[in-house]
Amino acid sequence: MPNPAVSPPHLFINGKFYSGATNGVHRVADRLLRELDRLAVEGAAPAGWDMRLLLPKWDNWAPSFTHIVPVPQRAGHTQAWEQLILPRVARDGVLASFANLAPALHRNKLTMVHDAQFRLSPESYSTKLRWGYRALVPRGARTSRIVLTVSDYARDSLATFGIAEPEATRVIHNGADHILETAADHAVLTRHGLAARGYAVIFGSAARYKNVAIVFEAFARNGLAHLPLVVLGPSRAALAARGLIAPAGAIFASGVSDGELRALYEGAHCLLYPSRTEGFGLPPVEAMLCGCPVVAAPAGAIPEVCRDAVIYAGMDDAAEWEAAVLALDVPGVRAAKVAAGHARAATFTWAAAGRKLVAELTEIMPRRGAA
Repeated sequence: MPNPAVSPPHLFINGKFYSGATNGVHRVADRLLRELDRLAVEGAAPAGWDMRLLLPKWDNWAPSFTHIVPVPQRAGHTQAWEQLILPRVARDGVLASFANLAPALHRNKLTMVHDAQFRLSPESYSTKLRWGYRALVPRGARTSRIVLTVSDYARDSLATFGIAEPEATRVIHNGADHILETAADHAVLTRHGLAARGYAVIFGSAARYKNVAIVFEAFARNGLAHLPLVVLGPSRAALAARGLIAPAGAIFASGVSDGELRALYEGAHCLLYPSRTEGFGLPPVEAMLCGCPVVAAPAGAIPEVCRDAVIYAGMDDAAEWEAAVLALDVPGVRAAKVAAGHARAATFTWAAAGRKLVAELTEIMPRRGAA
């Protein structure tokens, strides 16, 4: 029988997010787990932890880990499991949750809350999701020993709405270097009839805080008639159903792979990012790392993350967006933004995020050998 006095400390990881479709929050959570596993394999601190990934038994997209042990849970995809059963399963160790939600009944935990968008832009969420988050996210965060978030702006927002105490909240910036792990698939340009530097890119979204309407308005102006707008994500009809009318010449690209996204970044005149609020804003950093200039609204965490590496345009001023896009036609301006963007984006790596995560977890993990 193993001696409990020398058994490794237990880290239980909430893997509910591995059920169903993926989104930005889930991708960040997955990358952080990959870094935990990589560091353990390299012999860093997590190598001394017994790490158990509690995840849905069926229909999960979790990768194969080397050091993290999957422990399938029959109801692991449900909210009831997360709030009521997970605390009991993880009662003998530290619990780490990386996708906004965590059970209030487990007190020795670290929880990542990515932003306060459900309070800053409630109209962008369904009624069920909005009120579910308002009820559960603060309970999980305020009962956590450490709360992680992705920017100083997000930390301040969580404090403003009483979601998390600022003294307990630490910042771990997202990485962006995943965009360079997959070779660019330039066939996407040929398929959509796109020429290098001959189009601009925007992520389409019906969420009001994403503010795509101002870019659609700018691209309906005569000054940008020569430059096709590539809309990633929802179809023209889906956006129109929400009152968002794209320019007549807009090109819609859905289901873009990682390699295709890299190619679109590398070939674009610019990425447009008009959000009214963002907890971090990963696409601008990905784009800059691929040599793509960015035009963005000076809102949310974007000035903190991008600093002076992007061109800013007013959230509600279509003329400013038109002028900013046209400014990149000047070779000196474009070259300066590409260089500044690459230098800034290169500072955001998943390896750095993983090291910071381990440092935070080490604070609350019991020492090896503790009874």
